[in-house]
Amino acid sequence: MASKGSKRKGFSREQDVQDWLESIVATDMLSEVIDGADGIESALRWTESDEFWPTFPIDYLTRVGNLRAAQRVLGSLHSLELVSKSNRSISQEKRESLFVDLLYCTRATSQFVLFEIKNQKATTREAVSELMAYEHEALNHTPFSSANDIMMVVVSRDFPPLLEHAVTGLNTWSRRRVLCLRFDDSGDNPRLAVHIPKAWSAIGQKGLPSSGMVTAAISFEPRKDLDEGEVHDICSTAVALMVREAERTGGSGFAMVVHNLLYPGMAQGPFLLLVGAVNPFCFLRVAEEGGFVDRANSPIADYVLSDERKHDLAMSWDWLSCDGGAATEYLKGYGRATWESFSTWREIRDVRRWRAPSITMDRHLTPVSVDFWGVLGDFARDLVRHVDRMRNFMPGFARPGMDWRHPKFGVAILDEIALESPIDGGQWTFSAIFALGIRMGRLNAFGAQFAEADDDQRRKLLAAVFWAEADVFGMLHEISLRYISAKEIVEPPPSLSVGRYESGSEVSASFSAFAQWFVDHFIGTDEAFLVEAFITGLRIYAVFDPQFDVFGENADVAASREEATGRARHWLKWSVVSALGDGRDARAAALAIKASFGDRIPLAKGKDEAFEAIDGFGSDLLIDKLFLEIPRIMDSWHPQLAHTLAPMALVDHDWDWYQEQILAARARGEKNPCIFLGAGGQLGIGRIPDEHLAPHVEDWQTHVLFVDNEAGFEITLVVSWASLRAGNAPGMRLRDGSPAFVGDSDE
Repeated sequence: MASKGSKRKGFSREQDVQDWLESIVATDMLSEVIDGADGIESALRWTESDEFWPTFPIDYLTRVGNLRAAQRVLGSLHSLELVSKSNRSISQEKRESLFVDLLYCTRATSQFVLFEIKNQKATTREAVSELMAYEHEALNHTPFSSANDIMMVVVSRDFPPLLEHAVTGLNTWSRRRVLCLRFDDSGDNPRLAVHIPKAWSAIGQKGLPSSGMVTAAISFEPRKDLDEGEVHDICSTAVALMVREAERTGGSGFAMVVHNLLYPGMAQGPFLLLVGAVNPFCFLRVAEEGGFVDRANSPIADYVLSDERKHDLAMSWDWLSCDGGAATEYLKGYGRATWESFSTWREIRDVRRWRAPSITMDRHLTPVSVDFWGVLGDFARDLVRHVDRMRNFMPGFARPGMDWRHPKFGVAILDEIALESPIDGGQWTFSAIFALGIRMGRLNAFGAQFAEADDDQRRKLLAAVFWAEADVFGMLHEISLRYISAKEIVEPPPSLSVGRYESGSEVSASFSAFAQWFVDHFIGTDEAFLVEAFITGLRIYAVFDPQFDVFGENADVAASREEATGRARHWLKWSVVSALGDGRDARAAALAIKASFGDRIPLAKGKDEAFEAIDGFGSDLLIDKLFLEIPRIMDSWHPQLAHTLAPMALVDHDWDWYQEQILAARARGEKNPCIFLGAGGQLGIGRIPDEHLAPHVEDWQTHVLFVDNEAGFEITLVVSWASLRAGNAPGMRLRDGSPAFVGDSDE
């Protein structure tokens, strides 16, 4: 057997590697010498599974981009015909020298495959610039070819950060198809191994930060000779132009055509454009707060996170030119277009808007169409294309015509990625159940009004009904997920009349039946406080929205105010009892009361004086606190709703990525990073706070902390990576439905 040294000497030059590779391709044996292709398929099966509902973590976007690019190129490495090699320039111009190492064509698909070989570290930095030059020359010969027509392969012994970052940028943001193959001649025969670039530093981002989706409106005042239908068509074309041009810039965002109820009295036109974009300057600030990055990490982090720039960069970011002005230029051909109403999606959708006496968006603006660009567009279209997944997770949207351009589905997507859900991590807390009651009460009221209204009144109610539906969609989705996974919930939920408003009595009957099912089968009648939370929200919703009592003379709303005031006092007093008790949640309850009421509830003076203070609070204060704060005080001591959940489906997970993220967290200095299984079945990466006790992990290369939250409380175990890869972990089941976890012999 030849020694490692002699074997390395045989491939000391790039030409040696090229000659070997050319001989392998000539015998159609390339796939036989590539290791790791099966791992690509396994990792991607997770993202494609019908039993997997994707979230929007930017930490994983680059990983998926590299995986899919590798999959595409690997699928094209067959029946290759040699077009050119490094002894001949591929340029049409004699004065230009463009010597690609190997250029092939796959005759079955008419795809070109460019190979760039780097055998030494000093030359790897040149690889991507050379590939781009060769790609451009191929385009000179075959204009209008796409990324699917020109594949690229980098063969190298090493992949330093510069090369990994460049390849990841091409695969993720430029949507190129670049495969990295690591050359290894240490054995008897040379081999190639699939290499997935590790070019993204985790920033702990799950959804978008609060300022992550900035928004603005394009107000359009049309010419007087245009009718409403023509104005709609003009605005639709403007959105199409914006999406197409913005797609080229590499950013991500959305644009809606929105009907304006205030026209012609208080608005310039019957339609406007609501536009939003993902703000790239908001992520580092949140990552810093979460301990994922600090100013010392890099000069860029130091610049962006400096006190004098931290907020200014995000605020002054110029995103209005994302489409090069295409939309406004087009609109100005038919009238006057003006940017206005700068905000964020979270501010627009904040439930506190219900309490505003002014004319908020949900009282006069109704989306009629929506479209996305960039990664947002990829995310939205990926949801729609997996029809069986939609049937499993969002059956109400799995029907013809309901795609990312439909306003209801488009808003649901934006809400999912840009808003904080009341049901955090699938946990049905007291405040979440109270919030559902309020949302269902509002929608029931608006739906019943709409059903009994004449055409003019229906037109005026369109916006209120649309946004009331949007407010409840995410929570109905969570109900569906819990019903599917909870063993105790046997009775299926009745059909809820959302979007079908034929008569007021039918709407009310539908909502009453659903509410009864939710109490009897979802919550259970033995959960007195949680039943109170839901029923109270369902009954007193009107006290939080002045639309239901504009003149303050509605007797039903007055009765609701009295009920809300009494319930607020009742829940506060129970919280005081908990805070002054000796239970494990006493301190949390005391801190929650203090944070909301300060010294107005004198806990230090005992129960009687605390109760007396609560009895002295006025109705306005109690109703104000009841909207959000008192339910969260209840969360501090009242257990969330717990069900026995069926183990999650065992689909292929990209455990390589999980392991990379955990090891990177340890390298950053995190003490206890973990894999967590949430109450809703979500699998993710988190960390156990330093002040909490956690089992000791001897070797993070072989084992990891696994936190199971499915039962409503945390169980922390040490599990080996081998067990996770084998599907032997808590909360998982095999494809035949049997539990997978049988204990970890390595612990």
